[in-house]
Amino acid sequence: MPDVIRLLQFTDTHLMSDPVATLRGVPTQQSLAACLAHAHRHGPADLVAVTGDLVQDDPGGYAPLELLLDGLGAPVLLGPGNHDDPAELRRRLAHPPFQVGGAWQGDGWLVVMLETWFADSADGEGRLGPEALARLDDTLRAHADRHALVLLHHPPLPMDAPSLDELGLTDAPDLLEVLGRHGQVRGVGWGHAHQALDVYRGATRWMCTPSTCFQFRPRDPRFESDARPPGYRVLDLHPDGGIASEVVWLEGWRP
Repeated sequence: MPDVIRLLQFTDTHLMSDPVATLRGVPTQQSLAACLAHAHRHGPADLVAVTGDLVQDDPGGYAPLELLLDGLGAPVLLGPGNHDDPAELRRRLAHPPFQVGGAWQGDGWLVVMLETWFADSADGEGRLGPEALARLDDTLRAHADRHALVLLHHPPLPMDAPSLDELGLTDAPDLLEVLGRHGQVRGVGWGHAHQALDVYRGATRWMCTPSTCFQFRPRDPRFESDARPPGYRVLDLHPDGGIASEVVWLEGWRP
């Protein structure tokens, strides 16, 4: 009998080479370390996914990211966000347990990490492009016998925040069209928005995960910081295709 697969999703870590550097007043290395320590105290994971903006425009941040994630005892899927340097990310983390993009298989499940970074993005929006969408279509078709979870950085659905939605996934309708052709897609998860969202569309669960550092106020027309603490998401992938998931907030955490 297949076991439940526990996946931990961390996103928008925004690390920098300076270990005490802050973003909106939050020391990002300390807040990620606190999230990882909290998750470790609550049991082992089978898979870890970090869905973009791993660094804050500072490739030197990949060194502390490597040190923090290397000892988790599970494969680590990485996907670049708009603040990342994909070439440096691959150069630095092209070794186990890390995998940049691609797919992971285990006990009846397929987890696909999409890359939404693109070189001409001026303001922070994301795009998959025809080739990546075709690869996703082919991958899901080749694994039609597996339940699928698709992860990416940019929101494929509106977050009801005008400024943020302008920086979403520019070809989201094309992604939704591809996913709609494959009934085994049980969940879609992302970051970028620095807030939580959890909705169903049909039988598919759509989930936004908060940042491991600071959050944006939900449905705010601008980019106002929220008082919510750092957070991450736990997803339990069940053999029947069900997904049990919750956002874990580090209530009371202080640097």
